[in-house]
Amino acid sequence: MKKTILFLLNIFILFSSNTLFSQDITFKITGISGVAFIERADKSLRVFRGSEIHEGYKLSANSNTTVEITVLKNGNNIGSISLNERSIMMVNSSISSEDSYISLSLLHGYCTLSIEDDYQVHTANVSSMVTYNNTPAKLEIAFSEDGSTIVIPINSKVNVYTDNDERVINPREVYIANFDGNNKVVKQGSDTDPLVFLNRGEENARLDSTSTIESLISAMEDISQNDVAAVSRVSFTDVDNSEKDIYSFEMKKNRMIAGNEGYYSSIVRLINSDSVRKNEMIPYARKSLGLYSANQRAISKMDSALNRTRDKFNRIKKEFDSKMYGVSE
Repeated sequence: MKKTILFLLNIFILFSSNTLFSQDITFKITGISGVAFIERADKSLRVFRGSEIHEGYKLSANSNTTVEITVLKNGNNIGSISLNERSIMMVNSSISSEDSYISLSLLHGYCTLSIEDDYQVHTANVSSMVTYNNTPAKLEIAFSEDGSTIVIPINSKVNVYTDNDERVINPREVYIANFDGNNKVVKQGSDTDPLVFLNRGEENARLDSTSTIESLISAMEDISQNDVAAVSRVSFTDVDNSEKDIYSFEMKKNRMIAGNEGYYSSIVRLINSDSVRKNEMIPYARKSLGLYSANQRAISKMDSALNRTRDKFNRIKKEFDSKMYGVSE
């Protein structure tokens, strides 16, 4: 019996060290008003104060619910995230295997972030990169039901990246990535309030929900068309450009994740909102679920290709540094 207890204890320590102690970034629920859940695959747990969100998990807030999250690094409080009602956020895996990095995906709704560190937030069509510069960098971001994103920097510049665009957004400016690809920068104002943006997006989506669902399904079809082989073709002749290319692919992968999760959740929401025609929507539900599964496989292949490419790059970079600067382990 004693040997069995020791064996189970060793397993517990191993499991804990892999899931908890390997990450120096922790997301802890420190305030909740209403009902929210932490979800992963077929698991769903109700959130309480003290709950933690780990890599690969989604935090989903119900109606009339707000969730306050404290961000800890090595046990120290470095900032906070506020998740609005009917919003879904996901914690991504670290962008580099060598150090922890704050990477989140907003799958639906609206959140506010204020963090004393570099961080990134992805939606289906925008990657927002925030660089820490002595003061907590505050950012508001929303992803609406019609597939559009709004990015609002409050007190620091934000680098935004899409599949076809890259630019710096200053405070008092707003970046809007419309679902139709008509992206633009406008001045902050009452019409760029995140809640106004979300309400307008929901109204647009439900004016013709069938058309919106068909557009979202088309967007899901595009996700699996990404050329995984392009990752393996990254050239290592120029160290700086190689790292930039890998970084771009990693951001693309996170947008793929956000798109697959975000578009699918919007489709489900739109189907459930039309109780009269719900039976007519069954073919759309089946097709979107099939695409979701196919995209998950495509994302897994992309992730594997990225890991192989990054590992190869890290080996080459270490050899380069050793020869050029005498840096060795």
